[in-house]
Amino acid sequence: MARVAVVGSGAIGSYYGGKLAAAGCNVHFLMRSDLSEARRGGLRIRGPGEDIQISKINCHNSTKEIGPCDLFLIAVKTISNTEIVDPMPPLLHELTMLLTVQNGLGNQEFLAKHFGAQRVLGGLCFICLIRPSRTEVQRYDYGHIVIGEYGDSIALE
Repeated sequence: MARVAVVGSGAIGSYYGGKLAAAGCNVHFLMRSDLSEARRGGLRIRGPGEDIQISKINCHNSTKEIGPCDLFLIAVKTISNTEIVDPMPPLLHELTMLLTVQNGLGNQEFLAKHFGAQRVLGGLCFICLIRPSRTEVQRYDYGHIVIGEYGDSIALE
């Protein structure tokens, strides 16, 4: 079973982390202000055709509590990238992959510089979400997610 760490538990991180947890992955959320509410109420994902309640989610306020993971899903605001560098090492083992689903430019390059290009996956997600409360994500429309390895190039015709 894949072990996944999610940092950035806003709408995007909570949605994709919650969907992975509902699918059976061993997901661990790194949280600050929402920690006690998430421990008490779990996580709920609602949208057309889905109503998922995850009663007990693994949420922590320290990467040391989470430990090494296979995938590290990064959904923090781009301006917070420098804040994740120091706490990240406890999440990493030799084969840990880093998937950024952040808005903005330069995220993949930043992660490659600090943690090695071979670990970095870039993600573009097209989805309409809001987070009406600290423990709920509302999906209004599906989009799609495109994931690629850092440094891969595509030919546009």
